Amino acid sequence: MQLKQKFFLIFSVLVIVPVLLLSYLVYAGYRDMVNERVQDTADNIMEQAVLKTNDTFENLEHILEVVQTDSPNNQTIFKELGKYTGSQDSYTDSDVYETNNILKYSFQNLIYSTENINGIFIFTPSGEILGQGYGNGVDVRSDYDPRGEDWYQQTLALEGQIYMEGVSLHSFLLNDTPSLLFSMTIYDVYTKEFLGVLYINCAPDFLALDSINTLPDTTLFYIRRGEEILYSNTGEEIGTEDSRHIVYTEELSIPEITLTAVFEKTDLSSGMQGTYELLGIATGILILMFVFIAFLLARYLTHPITELSTLMSRQLKKDRDSENSKSPYTERKDEIGILYNEYYNMLEENRNYIKNQYENRLILMDSQMKALEAQINAHFLYNTLEAINSIAEIEEVESISVMALALGDMFRYSIKTKGELVLLKDELTHVHNFVAIQLIRFEHAFQYEEQVPEELLERKVLKLILQPLVENALYHGLRHCSVGSRIVLCGQKQDKELILSVEDDGAGMEEETLRGLKASLAKKPEFQEFGKGKKNSIGLANIHSRIQLYYGEEYGIFIESEKGKGTKVTVRIPDTAEL
Repeated sequence: MQLKQKFFLIFSVLVIVPVLLLSYLVYAGYRDMVNERVQDTADNIMEQAVLKTNDTFENLEHILEVVQTDSPNNQTIFKELGKYTGSQDSYTDSDVYETNNILKYSFQNLIYSTENINGIFIFTPSGEILGQGYGNGVDVRSDYDPRGEDWYQQTLALEGQIYMEGVSLHSFLLNDTPSLLFSMTIYDVYTKEFLGVLYINCAPDFLALDSINTLPDTTLFYIRRGEEILYSNTGEEIGTEDSRHIVYTEELSIPEITLTAVFEKTDLSSGMQGTYELLGIATGILILMFVFIAFLLARYLTHPITELSTLMSRQLKKDRDSENSKSPYTERKDEIGILYNEYYNMLEENRNYIKNQYENRLILMDSQMKALEAQINAHFLYNTLEAINSIAEIEEVESISVMALALGDMFRYSIKTKGELVLLKDELTHVHNFVAIQLIRFEHAFQYEEQVPEELLERKVLKLILQPLVENALYHGLRHCSVGSRIVLCGQKQDKELILSVEDDGAGMEEETLRGLKASLAKKPEFQEFGKGKKNSIGLANIHSRIQLYYGEEYGIFIESEKGKGTKVTVRIPDTAEL
């Protein structure tokens, strides 16, 4: 992740988290205020609904009071009703007519002051039905006997308290529509004699609460007896209290009758939804605005660093070599300006270092390698020519042509090979030519063996590093074939390195001589004038120097030797197949 992206992410988090937290606090506070307002509204509506319903029931009780009080003609209704406590023989049709007139006169004011009453009737113990309908032509069938009905028995059991049945059709009424049934028993206030059952038929709107319900679309009212719904302003089933509803239940003045109100929270707070949306939009705008500011701030802070990073990358590609290409940030006086100026100073120092050190080192390496190669070739040429000359003077044999051919191949390999690296198989061919010459020279007085796996023959090695080792083993280890008779050249791959060794079974070295030779090899490679190098141990120091100059100081030649048991010289170089 780039530095600009990291800064942008950090700034965005530092901005967005507080904005979201503040928005949540505002939202939570406003939500609590709305919930409190909704709760207050629901409480108020419920309180008014209970008062209104109880007032309605009090009007019904007032009808009972009228029945049991004096009428304007100084007659009491319960005295009239006393005629009907016995058998039908105790009164006449004229008595029934007169009693109905008295009831009509007494009930008319109640009918006019109370809406939705369809009729008021009195069922007497004698079976006579008094009263009449006042709305929708409602009347009781003349042959109806209520004494076996459940509502009648329930009314008697309440002994003067109001009994209520829910909205339904009543088969004993003529021209009935779905209506409410209210009933109560009538007693003589003096003698406590049972005078009958007062029955009031009302339209469902008798209990309507529209006048006090300020939220008709979100509020449901139910009047219940236990789990039985007697009245509902919508006809729907009652809801349960959960996260979406507020439910109130209050007992009414009629025994076992309760009023339940269900308020829809979502609808109650729908007027506040616009505020929630506005808060969300404002939060989104603030977040976008602050994110944009964070982007600009991150870009402003990281642009100089990004440009410096790009500048350093281009420098690696040699695209910035001119002082005219300096960044304008070098004119700044803050830390950025210091950083840019120090960078350009570093570039200048690097250029000077490369010029004075690295380039000189390359020239030194090239000159030293050429001098070393020339020294090796000259030394070998001298010895070979001496051998050819000796053989030519003593006897004329075909071996001279073999030696001459091998010698030509060797010089051709040394002089005309392109580059410093050659295939291992070519380097071994060069060794074979040398051995062929020496076998003729020393009349096959030694044995040469080669143990190199075929898969290593295509590896690349530094040229002219093996033949001097074989020559060294022949002249120093075998002492011109006077001691020992065997030279073995081995090759193997070890991890990422190529291990080549030349071992003889010759005279070996004294411990002091071996220690001195190792000390000379441990010295760092250094350039010496041609012809002034040390002569001890043909080619070892030269080969060691060439390997370290080419591959690095961790590689080179390693010597093991024991007096009278021979010497082993090991060459460690990188396995170029894996470079």
